[in-house]
Parts: sequence; C-alpha cells; structure tokens
Amino acid sequence: MLPAHPVKRTLYRAITSLLSTFSAILFSIYQSTLEFRIEGEDHLRVLRTLKQNHIVAIWHTFVDAAVFYLHHRGLCIYSDHPRTEEYENSYVHFVREIGLKTLKALGFDVLDASLGKQSAGIINFIKRIQTGTPALVAPDGPHGPIYEAKPGVIYMASKANSCVVPIGVGFSRRVVGSNWDDLSFPLPFSRVALVIGEPILPSSDLSEESLAKQAKHLEDTLDKLCFRANEMLYGKEKKIENVESSIAS
Repeated sequence: MLPAHPVKRTLYRAITSLLSTFSAILFSIYQSTLEFRIEGEDHLRVLRTLKQNHIVAIWHTFVDAAVFYLHHRGLCIYSDHPRTEEYENSYVHFVREIGLKTLKALGFDVLDASLGKQSAGIINFIKRIQTGTPALVAPDGPHGPIYEAKPGVIYMASKANSCVVPIGVGFSRRVVGSNWDDLSFPLPFSRVALVIGEPILPSSDLSEESLAKQAKHLEDTLDKLCFRANEMLYGKEKKIENVESSIAS
C-alpha cells in the first residue's frame, strides 16, 4: 500500500525506483561472473518459433537461477502478498516493491495480484498466458512442501491452452537460505547447469485424480532433470556418490 500523503507517496516511489535500478546493475555484474551450461535450449526455441503458449516450471529452490538465465525471455511472474495492514506497513513490503521493480527492469512481465481482487489474480494470470506471454511458475510454491508439485500449474496450463516446460538446475557452489524452500544462490564465479526438458502437454481431464497424477509426473520429471544438471557439473560418478551419501544419512 502506497503512503496516503502525496509527498510521502512520491518519495516512496522515487526511493524504490532508485534502489531497484541499482539492484538491476548489481545483478548484471553478478550474472557476468557465472558460467552457464545449458542443455535442451532447442525446446524453448521451437516453442517460440511455433508461438506456442508455455509455462516454465522450476523448483522454488532454484528460482534465482531462472532469473539469472531467463530474464531476457519476457516471462510473466505472478506475485501476491498477505493482504493485512501489518504487512502493508512492514519493511518486508518495502523490499518486495524493490524486488518487483528490479524484475521489471530485467525484462520480466510482473503480474502483481495484490493490486486487485485476490480471486481475480489467477484468472488474470491465465489470461496473460492465453494471449501468448510465457510464464514462470514454481510448482512447489508459494509455501511448499518443498519439491512436491501441486496440481495448480497443470490446471493453469490446461486452461491457458499451454504446455509446461520443466527445467532442472544445479549449482557448483551456492549459499542456501533458511526458509522452507532452501532458496539457493550461486556464488560468484560458480558454474550453473540448466537442463530444459521436453514440453509436457496437460490432459483435458481436470478431475482431481487426473490433476494429481499429472502433477506427480511433473514432479518426477523435474527431479530427473535436476539429477542430470548435477551430472553435467560433477560427472556421473560424483552424482552417484551424492545420492548414496544422501541415502546413508
């Protein structure tokens, strides 16, 4: 919520715009230090050539990588926040405004659902995809459980006459946040692997059972692509070691 006083409102907008511009510059410098290894880029090229509606799906843990690599694709990002006066007046809301403006400066199409009725947010998001704007979605967001795909992305894809493009990610070096999603950031001068999978066409059957089955298929696909991304970074032997150590623990 913007300050009611016109002077404070103008100052608020000016400060958030200035800080987002500075943030976008730092982002570009940070990105230039990363080494990207990409597999499956042709899947996105074909979709763009055919002008096929599509939704990019990536685990919430790795959305940062999507921002680094996909910021020039014109992807639409859905954003909302708690509609309470406490949140509206909090520091977190201020930071959120800077983040959204930074994403816009980087070329993302941000749909801020908090500006209208909450019930209309998803509907407007689907309409945006229907008109040809590709979207970016975390299937396990916004509150988890982690690495568990919800049926929402399948439902949206079906309603928007869209396919889902799963992307697996791996970092050679990273820092991990303390939130539920283990949000990870690649360290400067690290390697980032992205594996773009084949597009998944949703079924026209939108029953609860069908949506759950399709969501599980997307979940398994994303996990396999993430394994492949780590294989690209460390090799098959290292990948097997990591899996075995995880099982042992």
